[in-house]
Amino acid sequence: MDTFTITIIMILVIGAIVFFITMLYKNTFGNKKPQLSYNERVFLQANLDLELDKDDLSDRYVRAGGREKKKDFKGAIEDINVILQHDSNNSGLIFKRGLNKFKVSDFKGAIADFSEVLKSDPTDKYSFYYKGIANLRLSNFRNAINDFTSAVTMGISEKELYFHRGLAEMEVDKYNEAIDDFNIYLAEHPNALEAFFNRGIAYNKNGNPKFALQDFNKAIDLNPNHERAYFERAFARKNLNDTVGYSNDLKTSYNKGYLHAYHFLKET
Repeated sequence: MDTFTITIIMILVIGAIVFFITMLYKNTFGNKKPQLSYNERVFLQANLDLELDKDDLSDRYVRAGGREKKKDFKGAIEDINVILQHDSNNSGLIFKRGLNKFKVSDFKGAIADFSEVLKSDPTDKYSFYYKGIANLRLSNFRNAINDFTSAVTMGISEKELYFHRGLAEMEVDKYNEAIDDFNIYLAEHPNALEAFFNRGIAYNKNGNPKFALQDFNKAIDLNPNHERAYFERAFARKNLNDTVGYSNDLKTSYNKGYLHAYHFLKET
């Protein structure tokens, strides 16, 4: 049996299962609300797109969860907005709306929601964390650093925070601090290419081209087509007086598609 036939059969089987569940659901419950858990109702809403009682706020909440699962974040925001009209001080819902705004790149709106949550709970580490990432996306680097530091103070355990804070620190020339944060992140993620790459830049900016070279070598080992890693390694080699290596890395970077390298190649 060929692959195409198997695929068609699988589609038909899945369709039949969904149809069966839908009919079973409707025949069992009709217009009555089933006694299901929130997660079960969200699953059904996401997969079967059940009818919504627009006057029932619990149905709105379930549909918001279902829309999130289907990555309809704007739809989830619409449902949460309706609920907040009746429960405007619900910090959990405001946080949830902030996450959905973040996912549609409404970073200013997300920051506003996370800030609102922090008014009622100044120790909410995840509001600080996601507000920090939103500020980073908006190039508000010092605000991002402050938010990440507050999240650490409140006891957050996610090591991804240190990678993000390191990126923000580099943008304000805090290279020692960035190196420390990348070290923490790499201790848990030893093959994190972008952490090696960015730590290499920080080392080179901080006057440590030997360490920078090691990090760029590691980044290139992890991805031999990382065009910017060759470009940045060129300057580490230049700082180590390796003019041949400098020229070769610029050529490799340009040949792999990093056109900015051409400007420096003309000067070699």
